[in-house]
Amino acid sequence: MKIETIAVHAGNHPRNQLGSVSPPIYQTATFTAPNTEELMAINRGEKQGFIYSRLRNPTIMALEEKLARLEGAESAIAFSSGMAATAAAVGTFLKAGDEIVSLADVYGGTHHYFTTVLPRHGVRVHWCDSYDLARIESMITESTRVLFAETPTNPLLRIVDLQAVSEVTRRRNVKLIVDGTLGSPFNQRPLELGADLVVHSASKYLNGHSDLIVGVVAATRTLTRAVRNLQFVSGSILEPLGAWLVHRGLSTYALRMRQHNENGIAVARYLEKHPKVQRVYYPGLESHPQHDLAKRQMRGFGGLLSFEVRGGSEAACKVVDHCQICGLGPSLGGVECLISQPITTSHYSVPDATRRALGISDNLVRLSVGIEAAEDIIADLAQALEAA
Repeated sequence: MKIETIAVHAGNHPRNQLGSVSPPIYQTATFTAPNTEELMAINRGEKQGFIYSRLRNPTIMALEEKLARLEGAESAIAFSSGMAATAAAVGTFLKAGDEIVSLADVYGGTHHYFTTVLPRHGVRVHWCDSYDLARIESMITESTRVLFAETPTNPLLRIVDLQAVSEVTRRRNVKLIVDGTLGSPFNQRPLELGADLVVHSASKYLNGHSDLIVGVVAATRTLTRAVRNLQFVSGSILEPLGAWLVHRGLSTYALRMRQHNENGIAVARYLEKHPKVQRVYYPGLESHPQHDLAKRQMRGFGGLLSFEVRGGSEAACKVVDHCQICGLGPSLGGVECLISQPITTSHYSVPDATRRALGISDNLVRLSVGIEAAEDIIADLAQALEAA
């Protein structure tokens, strides 16, 4: 089935739901068994059933089925946040003495976790500041277990050639874990391009309504089984009501993503021509240095873009503060526009020197383009730029 159909029907089985068009919410912590024999059969995995919602819950399973189908994966696991998903995906394959190579341009929270938490557990982190394949491979040692990449990257919208990188990781027997949040499965499927696991902050495009914190890991059943075992003991689970809300929101996923894609390119083209804008970062623009690569591995380019405002940090701050439709706030991928400076939100925890090395300037503005009328978004940006 096409992704539009999967978004509506996957994980929803009315015949098993007393005919209910909407999947039930199993808002329960525990389940009872008819007798000890059946309880033990469930414990041993000989019979499908439910014991405790930290382990399995029908509502969460319905969402996980839908997420797996959208990602083209055998299996998916829902988490309490995107960072919980990243920590579990990475942590499953690392132990003290192991090494991880991460491309340097990653979400600020991921950077913070890799620099402050992993080293305390005896894991050595190597940062690769180049997308050159030879450079990436040169950083892989016999102790490397994971290569972590984000594409498109946040906030500079750089594109990682996943097919090429995956050839390196397969040859070196290293797990390739990809944060696909900004691409989202409507526009990009990392597993089909060679990734071993894909993680998402599903709070963004997958949920799409800025009302939940959710994460997801998708991969083969063999790999997700290992990740789920870590989730069982760490308890980083999603609650049933949250799972149901994401499931419901995904019914309009394809419609939302089309509008994000359409508005994203319209706003990017407007900003690219504006005299007060120094540079626009958006892979859908022909001026983007990796535009051809983006076209090869993406179906669309999403609603996130960044731009540098002439006049420095103060001018960028004025643009952000004068927007009216575009609210000042972190996050992205919701139906509404959100605008911010990465130095005050997504990359606030990243040291100044590291930010500058990554190319994240003080006058950089990140804009999550919503599904409002593109003309209204552009008019709002026009008056804000004029005020600056």
